[in-house]
Amino acid sequence: MHFTAEGLAPLLPLLGGEPVYSLNFSLDGRGRPAKGVCAVTEEALILFTNGKESFRCPLAEVEEYTTVQLVGSGAFGIVRGGKAEQLCICTQSELSAFAELGRMLDYHRETGLFPEPDEESGPRVCPKCGGILPEGSGVCFHCEKKGKYLWRVVALSLRYKGALIASIAATVLIQLLWIVYPYLQRIVIDDYITPRRADYRGLLLLFFGFLLFPLVMMGLEFVNERCSAFLSFSVGRDLRQLLFRKIQEQSMKSITKRPAGEQIKRISSDTEKIQEFVSMHGKEAVVRILSTIVILLVMLALNWQLTLLVLIPVPFAIVATRVIFKYIHRRYALVWNRFAQSESRLHDILSGILVVKTYGSEKREIARYTEYSARFADSMYKADRFWYFFFPIIGLVITMGEYFYLYFGGQQVLAGGLTLGSLIQFAAYIGMIYGPLRWIIQLPRYIAESGVSAARVYEIIDEKEDVSDRPDPIDLDIKGAVSFENVGFGYKVYKPVLKNISFEVKPGEMIGIVGPSGVGKSTLINLIMRLYDVSAGAIKIDGVDLRDIAQQSLRSQIGVVLQETYLFEGTVLDNILYAKPDATMEEVVEAAKIANAHNFICKMPNAYQEFIGNKGYKLSGGEKQRIAIARAILRDPKILILDEATASLDTETEKLIQEALGRLTKNRTTFAIAHRLSTLQHADRLVVLDKGRIAEIGTHQELLRNKSVYYNLVMAQRQTSRLSK
Repeated sequence: MHFTAEGLAPLLPLLGGEPVYSLNFSLDGRGRPAKGVCAVTEEALILFTNGKESFRCPLAEVEEYTTVQLVGSGAFGIVRGGKAEQLCICTQSELSAFAELGRMLDYHRETGLFPEPDEESGPRVCPKCGGILPEGSGVCFHCEKKGKYLWRVVALSLRYKGALIASIAATVLIQLLWIVYPYLQRIVIDDYITPRRADYRGLLLLFFGFLLFPLVMMGLEFVNERCSAFLSFSVGRDLRQLLFRKIQEQSMKSITKRPAGEQIKRISSDTEKIQEFVSMHGKEAVVRILSTIVILLVMLALNWQLTLLVLIPVPFAIVATRVIFKYIHRRYALVWNRFAQSESRLHDILSGILVVKTYGSEKREIARYTEYSARFADSMYKADRFWYFFFPIIGLVITMGEYFYLYFGGQQVLAGGLTLGSLIQFAAYIGMIYGPLRWIIQLPRYIAESGVSAARVYEIIDEKEDVSDRPDPIDLDIKGAVSFENVGFGYKVYKPVLKNISFEVKPGEMIGIVGPSGVGKSTLINLIMRLYDVSAGAIKIDGVDLRDIAQQSLRSQIGVVLQETYLFEGTVLDNILYAKPDATMEEVVEAAKIANAHNFICKMPNAYQEFIGNKGYKLSGGEKQRIAIARAILRDPKILILDEATASLDTETEKLIQEALGRLTKNRTTFAIAHRLSTLQHADRLVVLDKGRIAEIGTHQELLRNKSVYYNLVMAQRQTSRLSK
């Protein structure tokens, strides 16, 4: 669902403020068909029916927001002054959006804050043009002024002023030399050929001048190419590093809202487009505009009447170009979206290639990717077809001035008012001015392509971090005491997953987190690692609020072993060293021995130098898990997190891993989630979650005696175990 209604733009002047949320509805309060918009500003709730305001209520007067399920439809309303008011009736497809709107407005009524709409629930639309925003993006690349992003690219280029100035200077000199070249041609024709003057010494000097020109221009072109390449590669490198650093610093919420393929495209393809703009289009625009101005001044000085005749078609071409520009950037924005979708689909297929193979879905995935690829190719074809249809027409309009020049210039030569050399010199200048003009006409296309890419890159760079360090974060030497103080959290703040979580953990204690699926167990440990920030309350380590501790300091002292172990492409040694790159080989071997991994590693042909492939595909699940435990041991963490670390393993492998975990958890504050509750029997305490709250806390035996939530979970699991035998 999205919370920006289509057709809102014409109603903006009537709102009396900026819209915070807005939704479309199809039926009025009496159930009659209507084109309706429900809009919320910071002050009021307003309804428009068929383009006219039909209801307005200050938010301060609303006591409750109601959404009622009807037969095949639903009703949205409010309670004001103790009385219920039905505002509009919505179709079944619109009902869930209005229910979500009611929850967000209830949250605002309680806190005074407007929560962000849920971006993952469906597409959002631009309030200006009504177009659907790209997935994971809050920017409309049709309405957004892309020039401001290109200016930021230019500002970034100024870090390398020397290369930029040298490149521009070399290009300008090349253009100036081309201006002098026709002048020398005119001298040869008017002073030597036409009067048949036999001054061979002068001709020889001019001949050496003609030979010198290409040599000088070759040197200048070499300087230009070297400096342009250095500039573009440097800017591209800086942007990629800046973008990658920003992605690494983003919270999990920001990272997961964009497909990995799209993130990769922004780092690779978009920065490549920007590099191209820096090395070619941006610099060329400056140089060609300057050279056009210089050539025009020279032409006006030579013969202003002919110059004006040549320029007659230019204003028409400029107007046509401005009109085309309004449409071309929308088409290239669509091209970008289609390409990003294609890349994301490809990344998804390749990441899940094992599933594709096991289900024999190769043909289906080929068909799906072919469809995405075809859609991208079709959008690219339409964009280029649009451009290549109009560009030759505009080029033809511009060159109409050349016909005027040939006719009237030829008459002046015949009448003796203009020399043949001057006519040829003027013709050369016309060719020089038409070249830049044709290039400048194509500039909107280059700006559209580069501007969209720059906007995509800077959208991520400018994105506000929702989990960030405070100005002066603390580098804490963690001892291991952890306390939860009335902690509340929701991926949507108005729909909490955890509510009023409070308990304390002493250094070295092992705490089991148990509860039904979806109750918030993994969310709890994500909060300890500060992958997300709490919505309410506080988590403290050794008495210090988690938000006051530097993230690097915090996570460098936490070890994590997950059910789905991720190993990087490389050797066994590389993957263990990932936790502590400066560790000695003795430390690595000791960690592997503690993790019960040393023996199977030594049986490999290359032992610790064995290449294990992408995601460690050469290893079994238990071997991967033991390498992950060795990695955690090497870090020597103060706090250890185990999330289903022994799930889906055979009994013998589980025993080895349990032994390793037993050594790892000794004297460390540990939080463990386990699928099999029996594995948590030796935990110091168990925290039982139910419906987002703590249901009970105690040891395994104490909770069994209570015969409450934990007891029921254990009994259900035992019953399931008996049935499976």
